[in-house]
Amino acid sequence: MNSEDPGWVERADPRHKIAVVFVHGIFGSTRGTWTGAHGESFFRLLKNDARLGPQVDSYAFGFSSNIMTGGSLDIREAANKLQSYLLPSGVFDYPVIVFVGHSMGGLVIMRYLANNMDKAPELAEKVPLIVLFSAPMEGAQVAQLADLVARNPALSNLRPVDSNDVLKQLSDDWSSLAAKPHVSCAYETADVSGVRIVQWGSATRVCAGRPVAIDNADHISLVKPDRATHPAYMFLSGQLIEHVLPLQMGVPLELPDFQRDKDVYTFTLAAPEENARLMNTGRARMKYWIAEKSSRTLLVSPGASPQPINGHSTEMLTVALRVDADENAYAFTLKSDLPSEQRVRVLVPDLSRLRMGHQRNAIKVTTGLAQYLGDPANAEKIAALQRDPGQLNVQLATVAHAALGEPIKRLPSAEQWLLTADLLAAANLTHVASAALAHSAGIDAFYQPAAKELRSKLLAQGRAELLLRSGAVDGWYERSIGGHPDKPRMAGQPNPSSPIPAIPAWLDTEAYRQSSLQLVRSMEQVASLRQDAASLEVATVKMPFDAAMGVILRAERERFPHLPAAQWRHFGSPAAKAERRHPSLPELEPRDKAKKMEKPEPRTSPGNSPLSR
Repeated sequence: MNSEDPGWVERADPRHKIAVVFVHGIFGSTRGTWTGAHGESFFRLLKNDARLGPQVDSYAFGFSSNIMTGGSLDIREAANKLQSYLLPSGVFDYPVIVFVGHSMGGLVIMRYLANNMDKAPELAEKVPLIVLFSAPMEGAQVAQLADLVARNPALSNLRPVDSNDVLKQLSDDWSSLAAKPHVSCAYETADVSGVRIVQWGSATRVCAGRPVAIDNADHISLVKPDRATHPAYMFLSGQLIEHVLPLQMGVPLELPDFQRDKDVYTFTLAAPEENARLMNTGRARMKYWIAEKSSRTLLVSPGASPQPINGHSTEMLTVALRVDADENAYAFTLKSDLPSEQRVRVLVPDLSRLRMGHQRNAIKVTTGLAQYLGDPANAEKIAALQRDPGQLNVQLATVAHAALGEPIKRLPSAEQWLLTADLLAAANLTHVASAALAHSAGIDAFYQPAAKELRSKLLAQGRAELLLRSGAVDGWYERSIGGHPDKPRMAGQPNPSSPIPAIPAWLDTEAYRQSSLQLVRSMEQVASLRQDAASLEVATVKMPFDAAMGVILRAERERFPHLPAAQWRHFGSPAAKAERRHPSLPELEPRDKAKKMEKPEPRTSPGNSPLSR
């Protein structure tokens, strides 16, 4: 009678790479089947094996199999129980699983795999090998005799196959599997009380390769090795070394598009983002991730979150650099849940070429936005979105994201939005960039510092715009009070402390300026975008202070053409000036003052971040 629950016999912390699952046979027990009279066992021999010990953890599965009492499980029931234990026990956490079965336990294993392998491809990828010790695929003659005296329903499952529908069905189901593991078989060579429990033909029917005889072993002692050189242990360890260790000991993750110098791979990046092949040359399914990287400006999919890659398959790595990348070399480490680790150098031999790529992306974005705003087919939707400027920002961010196209599509969605926001911020489209950054919520922990850094940059840009507009309005108000509302600022007068926004040097080309100014003209046709259009024009043209003040003031006055003089005078009060130059909230929206005069704050939406109108 088996009273032992299934469980781990040997499990390392952290766990090893291979789970070996032992399943006993009829009248056997969870651990006792595999343990000899002096306490030696397959479990301990595996643990102490110099080659296998560092790779293998052992799990023993058991089921009720009583000789003279009821409550025993047949093959189908035991297979269903096996299925119910593997997942919660953590066996599926292992990249490689090997099943070892004795007698009816081998049939239980086959029934479980026949039920599940075609339904779950990941199971087929994890199980390269099963090892069977006298599994009676054609039944056992002794079952007919024992059935007369023992109350075990499993005995009827072990009758000879010619009169056994259970074994016939198992044989058919096993043969029809699309993918099967390698099956290695060993068989007994001695009798028990004058009876050969499982005949050679029955024990070897489904084997791949030559079955192995375990000398001087009957059906019971067959699986009780007493030393490391016992034939049964030599057989099991040899099968693991031949069919499983090659999956572990090589370097199954290969990078064919990288140059390799000993243990270091090198990838040369000539564009802001490029894809490279990642190949799993092994049979087992595994997970891979980026363990560390040298800079916040470097993005590599999949980041720190493990992603699966099937055996004998290829995935793509995306390597990308943000717009503020200014170094010629970067590094990251690629790891997997197998003992393989690749150190990768990313070289940027020509930074000017990289920046030309970023510039092309910026032109794609500004051109895409201008086309969207200028398309008559979008006029009705844009008019409706003006009632909710935050949602208009979201829509424009979506257009910008789509304009970047295929190069970023292999990155996870949140990282795609981070790169989109990064480019929009460089172009000084602060509010659209803020809406794009809001879409990166839930970004991989690896890239959260980069997202936080970009958020701080957008907040600084927003405050600068606020101070610039405040300076323009205050200057207009002071001139109007003095009776010269259109008199320009005199040369030599002090400028406000806020700097004039300007695009970075790598964007300052004729091609980009033309694209950006076309977007300015398109934005000016949308009332709620005129302030953004003014900021974009100032940044693109790199205007002198007086000209910038004029553009900003024009946008402010066009936005409120009918504003009463009394309300304009409010801008001249000391309290209003102080609030504009020193916002009381660290995330004050640059247009809060205009929104308060225009209408109540709109309902929160993805575009209503602290910088989205």
